Amino acid sequence: MEKRFNEQGGHVFNWRKQWTLDNPVRRWLHPPAKLLGGFVRPGMTVVDAGCGTGLFSLAMAEMVGPEGRVFAVDLQPEALARVAAKAERAGLHPIIEPRQCGADDIGELPACDFALAFYMAHEVPDIDVFFNRMHQCLRPGSTLLLIEPRFHIRRAFFAGELTAAQKAGFSVTPAPSILGSHAAALRKD
Repeated sequence: MEKRFNEQGGHVFNWRKQWTLDNPVRRWLHPPAKLLGGFVRPGMTVVDAGCGTGLFSLAMAEMVGPEGRVFAVDLQPEALARVAAKAERAGLHPIIEPRQCGADDIGELPACDFALAFYMAHEVPDIDVFFNRMHQCLRPGSTLLLIEPRFHIRRAFFAGELTAAQKAGFSVTPAPSILGSHAAALRKD
């Protein structure tokens, strides 16, 4: 699998433009509760990898409730500051823990029951490291929901990501159909 680069050496979706992915139209096109309802339940510990400004982090915090935990992980501290501010306003700050990752590694994460990688894996500089880290943090029987934009990522590239996920130990299972997206549910057996 080819290596990808981020703004420390290539492309990362700038936090200042993330309003294009975190707005009422996006919530209508990709309703978080509907997309994640089959995966996220009360009391779970979940990871939102590449959380941006928190569209899915906040929704998952509502879904896991006060007994659950959401780790909102992103490279950009400005995006994480927005997540924290939104969580504070929504009264979800005790549930959401923003975490900054490095440019080349998402870092160690706590054991979790579900992870989401929505429109971000293509920006990871070393996809093998990413999938290995995600496989390490997921508990057996858990799922990583991988979603990539069709308008930006070719089917062959997505297939390469799935191959890397399988190499890390995931099995590929059917995912819900998501408007304008490639999607796969990656299960840790």
